[in-house]
Amino acid sequence: MVTHESEIKSNPVYPEGGSGITKQILAGPRDGYNGFLRKFSLKGGGHSPYHHHNWSHLVYVLEGSGKLNQKDGEYPLKQGSVVYLPPNEEHNFQNTGEGELVFLCLVPEQGDSY
Repeated sequence: MVTHESEIKSNPVYPEGGSGITKQILAGPRDGYNGFLRKFSLKGGGHSPYHHHNWSHLVYVLEGSGKLNQKDGEYPLKQGSVVYLPPNEEHNFQNTGEGELVFLCLVPEQGDSY
């Protein structure tokens, strides 16, 4: 499988409790990958709702600045930041900059759907 992100539709997500977020599924089970590689973009001031999952996920920040909020504190995010979130860890992502906060997120197959 070879594709380009410009060929993949971006969709708004988190209509309740979130703001200014779009998601692209860059690769997943349809492509032969047994999980999902997703790209999230948060507009300036955008944020996800506080939430948790039954699975872990791994995040890599491509551009922008923001923070990860968890029960035990806030963690700054910038280009190159890597985040591991274990299962059932309540969290949210927040864009604290003026430009977009863009990150990749890997989750197992049960972590998303088309």
